[in-house]
Amino acid sequence: MGSRDLEVPVKIDETTVLVTGFGVFGNNGINPSDLIANSLLSSFTADDLPNIKIVKASPIPVHYRTVRDVVPRFLFPQPQDKVAMTRSYPPSIPTSLFQGLLDANPTAEDKPRFDFVLHIGMAAPREYFTMEMCAHRDRYLGKDEAGETMEGDTLWRDEYKAPEILRPGFDTEDVWKRWKSGLTGVDVRPSSDAGRYLCDFIYYTSLVEYWRKDPKAMAPVMFLHVPGKSEDYDIEIGRKVALGLIGAMVASARRTKGHEGTGN
Repeated sequence: MGSRDLEVPVKIDETTVLVTGFGVFGNNGINPSDLIANSLLSSFTADDLPNIKIVKASPIPVHYRTVRDVVPRFLFPQPQDKVAMTRSYPPSIPTSLFQGLLDANPTAEDKPRFDFVLHIGMAAPREYFTMEMCAHRDRYLGKDEAGETMEGDTLWRDEYKAPEILRPGFDTEDVWKRWKSGLTGVDVRPSSDAGRYLCDFIYYTSLVEYWRKDPKAMAPVMFLHVPGKSEDYDIEIGRKVALGLIGAMVASARRTKGHEGTGN
């Protein structure tokens, strides 16, 4: 948890945050990560912060190939954005699922579409919320909803030459302290193990896209793990926790031009 003097791209009057949750998987008929993401208002304000605009993606399929294809396009313009998304997904995933998000958030070439990104995922066995401090490149051996794994995949290691572990560009200690201090009676914890499944995978997918643009630049991405409970009360608590983390991210980035490096 260190920092370096690098520019943090935070707008003065408005900050835009992309929030994602996952779709259903396994025996989980409801995924609270998506319920929490969709419970967030389209914008909110907090003390000494700009207006925070929240852009919510459609629930992300629990499918490695889909994540690797669509998430980079969420973050930065890609050449294929000029045409409709037609890559072959499992039959249950419409090819146009995310096109509206890309059309609604145009940006200049090589510029990020959003100021911050918060991915939310479910960790069913946990009874607490975790702020994940890092993401891992390798060993995604659990089968996704299409029955696929990433065993034998070497794109990030051999083609990108990316580090084994990537971390967000925030001063994560500062974000953690701000987040925890703003929540009363809620069990929140830091974590360095996002699980080597789709949660870890989407986190690394986002971090590596920023790393590819500039290994020393700000990677304004965070991952929040939520418990597997989906009652109205649980979603309301999750909403407050997510908003608190977003506020902590924005406040911390505005506090300093330094940030934690994104690689090992």
